[in-house]
Amino acid sequence: MVRQALGQALTSENYQVIPAANRHEALHEVGQHSIDVVLLDLTPRTENGWETLQRLTALQPHLPVVAMTARPEHETNSSAHAVDALLEKPLSLSVLLQVLNELATQTPTPRRRSH
Repeated sequence: MVRQALGQALTSENYQVIPAANRHEALHEVGQHSIDVVLLDLTPRTENGWETLQRLTALQPHLPVVAMTARPEHETNSSAHAVDALLEKPLSLSVLLQVLNELATQTPTPRRRSH
């Protein structure tokens, strides 16, 4: 439900949203479409968000990633994994939109490997 609500909110702000319910869907969509930015939940029920990040950026090293977490301890890992932004849940739509606008104006750079 959160993914749908966030997708609707971003669509209403004129973003094209391609939802993915899990790592496999996300990897498929990144392989099939030109993706400008990924919103990645670091605490999905059955998957490790950092592993998903590694797999996504292995496919597209310049892909900007906004990680979302309800667990502040993830902040210590965010710089090691080189996410472009880390937002704490519950999300503020205005903050998310500001981050997306900033990423849209930046030149993509390849992500450094942490492993």
